[in-house]
Amino acid sequence: MISSPPVYEAGTFLASTSSLPAYSARRSEGGPVSGSRGSTEHIFSLQDKKKKPWITLKVLSSAPTSASLPTFLEGNRIEGCVELDLSNGEKITGASVLIRGEIITGTKERDRLRFLDITIPLWPKPESSSGGRVSPGHCHWPFEINIPKDVILADPERPGVVRSYSLPQTFLERGTNASAHYYLSLQIIRGARLFREEDEVKTMFVYVPAVRPDPPSVSRQLAYQENVPIPGPEIDMDGWHSCPPVILKGKVFNNRRVEVQCVLSLAKPLSYTRGTVVPCYLNYFCPDLQALNLLCTPSAINVCLRRQVKCRSISTASGHSIATDDAEEICRAVWSPVKEEARRQETRRFEGEIHLPKSMKPSSAISHFTLKYFVIILPFKVTGFSSEDTQPLVQQEVEIATMFAKGPRARRYAPATSEPAVNSALRKHPTSPDFNVWR
Repeated sequence: MISSPPVYEAGTFLASTSSLPAYSARRSEGGPVSGSRGSTEHIFSLQDKKKKPWITLKVLSSAPTSASLPTFLEGNRIEGCVELDLSNGEKITGASVLIRGEIITGTKERDRLRFLDITIPLWPKPESSSGGRVSPGHCHWPFEINIPKDVILADPERPGVVRSYSLPQTFLERGTNASAHYYLSLQIIRGARLFREEDEVKTMFVYVPAVRPDPPSVSRQLAYQENVPIPGPEIDMDGWHSCPPVILKGKVFNNRRVEVQCVLSLAKPLSYTRGTVVPCYLNYFCPDLQALNLLCTPSAINVCLRRQVKCRSISTASGHSIATDDAEEICRAVWSPVKEEARRQETRRFEGEIHLPKSMKPSSAISHFTLKYFVIILPFKVTGFSSEDTQPLVQQEVEIATMFAKGPRARRYAPATSEPAVNSALRKHPTSPDFNVWR
């Protein structure tokens, strides 16, 4: 017998959703992953006064264990069944399975925006001849629910206009006001057709969208395939996006003002699968060789990946919810000088990588809620140099995906980032499953 795990209630949904296995599924070009891959059974029950389960909700998912939250990837069906034991005389007049998706920005009911609402009636059935009640005994009702890839919602920036949004990944982190929740519930109606909360079996589940980057340049694919260094922007011009040049300003040893020109390049496309890397390239120019040698070293370069979680206030009849705008640095790039046989004295070139944690949530935007990532250059912090800059010098938006690009897998060439370089919130409270759909 499989023991029944507890029914999860609000506030207890930070169950283990990390450490999920890597996942591969076939995805037709331009379409969602098809079919259901559920192999782990989750069981949730309601008990009678004798502590005996009289109604049970079973569901299959891609979670690693039955103790984890049910997990579904884009294109997977939710498959399960409902079992009733009505030998105790319970009178059932209605039963439905519901799927809900909500953006939550506070503790009150009005601080919720529902973006997904699916109801599958299990009872009554048209062919019922029992007078509107489930007959005593044991009942078994299977069900299948397709989660849509997109939903149609009002555009918060254009009143009266609706648009299509892709479903976001489940997002729930301590310290961040806004969150994206998904719920699966079974609602039972006993006697009069009134729903009571004590007759609901409910669990949160994890939803993972399938986001795949376009393939990298042919030159970079060949480098990955042959396990050789990837060509830089000077060689593979079509394979890199170069940000506009910026000028880093400050004083050296507090007596000489200097300006250093900097160009940051990122490998195209500007979309990267979590658990892989963001290839970077930096080109510095300064006629002051002392300043160049002081500032342009791997340890002095401060290029980070910043995450921004933003949720506009949701206007309701009873007021406005709290707006959220949280930004934090997730991880830093690691650098090494470009090996050149000959170079100009006034220039320094560096190649680098940002190592993306597997637990990252993918980029998403739905109605009032957005989760974005930016590669930024922060001002120098070097002994002997006083920077005039206080804000990021470069901010380039990038997409974080969940699927590997078609073709050879991206390689790491630099040593992995040290533990302090990864944001502590990702280590302590990972709510992203380690899923990468790569075929």
